[in-house]
Amino acid sequence: MTEQASWWKRVFNKSKRTERWSVLQIEVTSRCPMHCSFCPNKSLGRQWVFGDLSFEDYRDHIAPHLARFDLAYLQGWGEPLLHAHIWEMAQLAQAQRCRVGFTTCGNFLDEATCARLLDANIDLLSISFAGATREIHEALRGGSRFDTLCANVARLAQMRTARKNKLWLELHFLMMRANIHELPAFVRLAKSLGADEVVATNVAYTPTREIEATRVFANAPDLTHQDWVAEATDETQRLKLKFNAYPLKLDANVLECDAKPTTTAFINHRGEVAPCVYLGIPVRQLAPRVFEGQACAFAPVSFGNVRDGLLAAMQGEPRKIFLQPIRQRRSAALLALAVASDETDQPLVRIPDPPAPCRFCPKMYGV
Repeated sequence: MTEQASWWKRVFNKSKRTERWSVLQIEVTSRCPMHCSFCPNKSLGRQWVFGDLSFEDYRDHIAPHLARFDLAYLQGWGEPLLHAHIWEMAQLAQAQRCRVGFTTCGNFLDEATCARLLDANIDLLSISFAGATREIHEALRGGSRFDTLCANVARLAQMRTARKNKLWLELHFLMMRANIHELPAFVRLAKSLGADEVVATNVAYTPTREIEATRVFANAPDLTHQDWVAEATDETQRLKLKFNAYPLKLDANVLECDAKPTTTAFINHRGEVAPCVYLGIPVRQLAPRVFEGQACAFAPVSFGNVRDGLLAAMQGEPRKIFLQPIRQRRSAALLALAVASDETDQPLVRIPDPPAPCRFCPKMYGV
């Protein structure tokens, strides 16, 4: 081997060893005490696999590699505060200088849990709502008591201020036909409770026609729905509250969905490494999905199990093959821009299709 070839090999091997990614979402449990009308862990019945991520698997096969990720998000399809070792998991991630966050239904945020959350120096907490009033919220999120939830959020915000803690407190609002009219009022509620940000998302996984019928995104969204989002945006600007509302209009020109599988990954409670929370969904056999009224079932995707090596899954062939169409879409888009700027008569550039499991996912259309 020549001296130059040897140098390139050392550089390549070093870059492979030090490769970093932005987010690792880790499903610590697929169990949840709630009975939300839109959640697949109830609608899929026996097809759903309930379980917890083994603490030993987390400690031995995930935590040692978290220095390669900027954020460990300890939540998937279940309620993370149900896991007996959630705080130890957070501590192990922080020992790797990895930021930590998770989403919670808020039911368990009593004073003792709030204190423990702040003691653990969690970086980001998202709390789920489905309305700005008791009637709407409790109708959609069965098992949640709206007044108690609001009191829990307010308590946490007050304790955070008293301790001068840097926790980022986000309130999550799932936009549906039954509640989108309450989005402006929810923004005001979030401000009054002491939140830092409101994130308004869509029903992105629709396993049944009944759940798909609840969505507000479309090729031609309802103008009234868009007006409510616009009003909520105005309210956040007036209240100086950070706001992130997902689009309501489907966009076929999205090159990569906001799950960003090129820089992130998801691990479900069985230890399978997947591109995202949707493609790693813990189900038996095929995962049902309805898109634009059509049944589009898909097989969950796995790059490998953490017990066989997290880095092997992140840097192995299955993930490279999955990501190839996304990288090709980006390259084709850059070429299309170059062609468009060229005054000569050039043929149109075709943008390749996304990965097969993504083709009927709403996230691939920017919503």
